[in-house]
Amino acid sequence: MEIRTPIIAILVSIILLVIYLRRNVPQLISARVFFVFLVSVFFNNLCEILECAAFLFIKENDSAAALRGVAQILYVGSLLFCAFIMCIYVYTKTTLKRTVSNRMVVITGLPVAFAVVTATIMGLKVGINAYGYYYNYGPAAQICYLVGFVYIFLSLMRIIYFKERIPKESFYSILTGLVIWTVLSLYQFIDRGMQVSAIAMMMMALILFLSMENPREYYERSIEGIRNRDAFEMALLEKLGLKRDFFIVSIIFTGKTAVMSNSERSEMTELMKIVGKISETYVGAPAYLFNWNTLCSIIKTPERVETFMNIVNNLKDNEGKNYRLTFAVLELPKYASEPEKALQILAYVSGEYAFTQSSPNLVIDQTVVDKMTYRNSIEDVVRTAVKERSFDVYYQPILSVADGSFCSAEALVRLRRPDTENYISPEDFIPIAEKCGLIQEIDDLVFEKVCSFIAKENLSSYGIKTIEVNLSGNEAVDEQTHIRLINKMNKYHIPPKFINFEITETSYINNDEVFKENVTRLRESGSTISMDDFGSGYSNLLEILKMDYALVKMDKEFVWSCLDKDKPENMRMLDYTIKFLKDFGLHILAEGVETLDQAQILIDKGVEYLQGFYYSRPIPEEEYIDFLKTQKGMFAKGD
Repeated sequence: MEIRTPIIAILVSIILLVIYLRRNVPQLISARVFFVFLVSVFFNNLCEILECAAFLFIKENDSAAALRGVAQILYVGSLLFCAFIMCIYVYTKTTLKRTVSNRMVVITGLPVAFAVVTATIMGLKVGINAYGYYYNYGPAAQICYLVGFVYIFLSLMRIIYFKERIPKESFYSILTGLVIWTVLSLYQFIDRGMQVSAIAMMMMALILFLSMENPREYYERSIEGIRNRDAFEMALLEKLGLKRDFFIVSIIFTGKTAVMSNSERSEMTELMKIVGKISETYVGAPAYLFNWNTLCSIIKTPERVETFMNIVNNLKDNEGKNYRLTFAVLELPKYASEPEKALQILAYVSGEYAFTQSSPNLVIDQTVVDKMTYRNSIEDVVRTAVKERSFDVYYQPILSVADGSFCSAEALVRLRRPDTENYISPEDFIPIAEKCGLIQEIDDLVFEKVCSFIAKENLSSYGIKTIEVNLSGNEAVDEQTHIRLINKMNKYHIPPKFINFEITETSYINNDEVFKENVTRLRESGSTISMDDFGSGYSNLLEILKMDYALVKMDKEFVWSCLDKDKPENMRMLDYTIKFLKDFGLHILAEGVETLDQAQILIDKGVEYLQGFYYSRPIPEEEYIDFLKTQKGMFAKGD
């Protein structure tokens, strides 16, 4: 044994420990086991130095000679303990639960206890090699070496066998460290006296620290004190593996607008720092950045959840002028026993659900989980339908008051559930398609089907003058939209004047220049443009002033409210709206006409076009053709 290598190794161990402890050790079992490994490596290096000093400075016949044996046992025991801890570390990285039970630790540690007891009883013999270095040998030493090799070998085999359970980079890091450890340990066993095991463990610690276990890698770089999504997912996996009840508390930062300015983003960052400190200080739980606008904390007891909620609610009243803070609580494993489902629930709540709720405090229960499951099932259907081009297009006839004919119709997309006759409401699947980035593909599919139908059936022969096609806000701000639409009309030889594009969600449009360019190009080609759903949502008077529309469609909810017999005063709003639109030179269509009385009132008020169930529900292509063949007139109720 020689003293230079353990001195170098202990210096490196001290540096790693200092760097590691400058930040809080992540609350992960694997990270804690790695920290124990660092400490045990440091202790082993110290014991090796003490052993070297004992044999160099204490003679065999000195009264303190017994310290030699103590130093030997401490060195060998700490060496085996390092191999044992590495075995536990590999287990935590490769087990699906990411946890380790006390029973497993005890059973795995029995060989260490056996080897140390054997070495203590039998004693370790000491020899001197050709270079004058002391080395341990004898039956007890061989048993200790064998036990150490078994630990390293088992760790090596486990990491290879379960390599698919860990990231590729982590696999190669652990594998490299174990191979180096194995090779150097064999070298030390063969060339007795060269204490390279210290170098082996130092290399193992260094490789893992640099590639996997640096605490800085668990923290969000842009927000001081906040841990990142990777750290959260590992912590969640370990907590679920323990099979104990706990809570995930989400703080969702909802801005006043969809687009944040630099000052607003800075404000959110500062708020997140404050919430993170509250979580760490008052409930003893680190805060993780789950989404760009969501912090999550893992809390053990409902009492601490309540404490956290009270503090955050007080914070809402004093901080954050541009943000609404929503407090959401998810109990696990009650509502999700698998990490994937828990992550889905949290993403749904922070990404969609919280924005639809007025309450600042949300409890995620089975109802919310069911909504998420339904939402995800719809997304699966939408993705499949886009891939298989399996959307249907229905047509709802529109009555022209001037001549009493159904000279136009609105094309409406429909989505059928697989293997059933049931349809999913557009109000459900359209918002999901928009969030998934699929709405443009759906719009293109629908317009392709509309153009094909117009050409195939020669709709103009039935007196049809226009077909109305919805153009979503997302598509309206795509620079290529007018090119795609015009090319499709040319492909099927559809005169552009045959298509009226209904613009939806006009205030959602955040690029007026591209929007205006698309509208201008479509209008120049011969198509007309109308505003859809006037009186609700994003459609308003300001948008009418900004864009030169040909027709305005009054939303059915607006129409019904104005025609409410229990609120006759609402009729004034209908009169005002119709007068304003007509004075502005716009044609008017009323949606939601369901009775003859409604139709008569709207006609008397000057509405030019009527659409609703009174005349016809949206119907598939074949039924629409039959409807056109048997038009029943202005006041005849449809089937």
